[in-house]
Amino acid sequence: MDTIGARHLQARLRAGVRVGTRIVLERDDADSGLCAGDRGVVNEITLEGVVVDWDKGFRLVVDPVTMPYSALAAA
Repeated sequence: MDTIGARHLQARLRAGVRVGTRIVLERDDADSGLCAGDRGVVNEITLEGVVVDWDKGFRLVVDPVTMPYSALAAA
């Protein structure tokens, strides 16, 4: 595996979720205006973080370490 592939794998493992997973934010984030309990769908996982389409109507890259979330159970 090359170094880029290894970094992408590390990003996916750090995210702890797959693309298409519904997530819920675990605590407020003053910078983005998101609040604990806000929900969204994982759109992409990049080296910069997890790209989420939030139900509030915008897309934001989040760092799972500084902006913790958890996966919602599938309906």
